[in-house]
Amino acid sequence: MKKFLFVLLILLLAFGGYILYDEYFSGRIPKLDVEEEVVNIDELLIYGTHLGLHGNIVNDENLDLVLYNGDFISYKINSSELYFNISDNINNGINLEEIPDGTYYMFLRSTTKDDKDNDVFRYYTIKNNTEYKETVYYTFSNVRNKITIATDDDYETLTFYVTSSNDKNIYDVVIDPGHGGLDSGANKNGKREADYTIKIATKLKNKMEENGIKVKLTREEGQLSNSETLPDYGTNGRAVINHEVNAKYLFSIHLNSNSADYVRGVEVYTADNIDYTFAENIARNIVSIAGSNYSTNRINRVSDGVYTRTFSDLDIDSSLEEYKRKNMKAYDITTKSNYYYMIRETGGIMTGAYVDDRNSPKILGNPYFKSNIGSESYLLELGYLTNSTDLNNIDTNMDKYVDAIVNSFLPIFENE
Repeated sequence: MKKFLFVLLILLLAFGGYILYDEYFSGRIPKLDVEEEVVNIDELLIYGTHLGLHGNIVNDENLDLVLYNGDFISYKINSSELYFNISDNINNGINLEEIPDGTYYMFLRSTTKDDKDNDVFRYYTIKNNTEYKETVYYTFSNVRNKITIATDDDYETLTFYVTSSNDKNIYDVVIDPGHGGLDSGANKNGKREADYTIKIATKLKNKMEENGIKVKLTREEGQLSNSETLPDYGTNGRAVINHEVNAKYLFSIHLNSNSADYVRGVEVYTADNIDYTFAENIARNIVSIAGSNYSTNRINRVSDGVYTRTFSDLDIDSSLEEYKRKNMKAYDITTKSNYYYMIRETGGIMTGAYVDDRNSPKILGNPYFKSNIGSESYLLELGYLTNSTDLNNIDTNMDKYVDAIVNSFLPIFENE
């Protein structure tokens, strides 16, 4: 009898130990009770390092988005009577760099008060009604995480799986030295834009790498002969490389030109519908560190040194005429499409990319034109090659232009 009781005690202890281990050490978390009503999202977009969502609202109070893994990470939302979004700007929203390792379930949460003034929470699952049923994001190389956004069977809600990644073909930044080879860009008195951009881009790459940033160039020095050009699209195309290496940011380096030689100064071109803080920091740092000045150009100006250009109706008409003249099919351009292809085609659907394969093989298509992931891209016109003051400053202080760009980007990379 004693032997039987001893064996029974051992079994009970073993079973209890299993339950404790399973509950506290196997990663299981307390299950939430969720409402029957479901929230549907119709947009799931990643631009740079930030995730944006757009979906229908529920008839409830004090709403926020939460990621749940036993604890909660809360995000404020903008809402109307029918819809909510996580941000009005494509480069704001949920910072994916800040989510630690683990599995997180997303809910729309409402908070009310009971009769005793205690918080009462309701949780609504989020159904992904977009065509992007699984989205994969790779963090900066100083974090090295892979975030898979899909739907989990436990809750049937949007779920974030954050795991470590050692994929060697993931880069933080793509730097594009504008022009190159047959395309010399602006040219005055034997000074060629393409020669400057490769020199500046190489210096910028080296400086960023000194600070731990992983960088890919769209072209290397000496890569192109004077009879060659770098393709814009297709495999390894100038506006495609950033997608292939999952870069979070892209900087396209240029020097400007103008028939009026008195026009001068730095111009940072951006996508439409963004928070301009970072662009303004770049322009301000170039002015203060490199001794430049804000451009005197007023066309498409947003703020000092910052510009955004989308297609105007006149631009669209001109493009249609050009396609017709070249016997090509017109693309689906709208006034929301960003004008510069190194901003537009590197940002996927967020920036109005449109170059599909309808005109192949004359123009290779951008295989990522419908991507819901894009690099946060900036075209940097560092000065006017046609202005002697700008050109002399770039010749003299080139390293300071590089320092200004790196100093602007480091707080983002270091997530400060």
